[in-house]
Amino acid sequence: MESFNRALFNICKEVYEQTISKEEGINKLVLNLKMNRGSAHMIIVQIFPQLLDGDRFTRTLSVDLFTSFLKYISEDYGIEKLKISLSGLEKHIEYSRGKRDAKIKLGKVYQNYLDYVENELHVFDKDEREQNEISNYLKKSKTRSELIEELNNTKDIADEKVTINHKSYKRDNKTIALIKVLRNFQCQICGHSITKRDGNKYVEAAHIMPKHKRGKENANNIILLCPNHHKEFDLGVLNIIEHNLKEVCFNLNGKTYNLPLAIN
Repeated sequence: MESFNRALFNICKEVYEQTISKEEGINKLVLNLKMNRGSAHMIIVQIFPQLLDGDRFTRTLSVDLFTSFLKYISEDYGIEKLKISLSGLEKHIEYSRGKRDAKIKLGKVYQNYLDYVENELHVFDKDEREQNEISNYLKKSKTRSELIEELNNTKDIADEKVTINHKSYKRDNKTIALIKVLRNFQCQICGHSITKRDGNKYVEAAHIMPKHKRGKENANNIILLCPNHHKEFDLGVLNIIEHNLKEVCFNLNGKTYNLPLAIN
């Protein structure tokens, strides 16, 4: 069942990302997964795009299939897209309740993933605080050449924790802090960074190869983006053209970007 659900999701995803047409997607579901054409059309046209875009939809799927879709959305698109999809699912559940269908089991799935999102956002806030503390210390205590040397040496560190100024931090947060300091907290697409009320600059780290696909936490896999470009990178139509140790070239929503990865 898991392999069937994943194959179904992947075909719907191809249509959603406009890699193939709706008709091609429907035909794939019919021929490859042996679905009847009516069900294939319903999922491709009336459910999947609305779910991913956070819109209300009135047709429904099994609880098992919705659960799998939410899992794959989280894996393939990340936490922000999952939040949007949960909004669409919430509207579907409310619509169903209006039709006297309580959707109790689906409501539990929705709540479980909502709790997961809230927990992930809490972890994100904690990581951001750690990165700020580390970067503030590094800016005061290290030269640029020393920071570059430390960044280059992070690949040889196996421990999950590191000690900085007598305090323990996640090793990944040190790596991201180093990259932020060395790139002056600037978005690599537009050059923008946000100055917060406390005087610290804010920019976000985006993984080229996602962590759930074993993307590494190093300078060759992380680019710095402002919140707008980070969301576009995560949620937009993205095609990685070239990715090596020195640079990454990608097409994002019809625009091509070449961003440096090596830091000298």
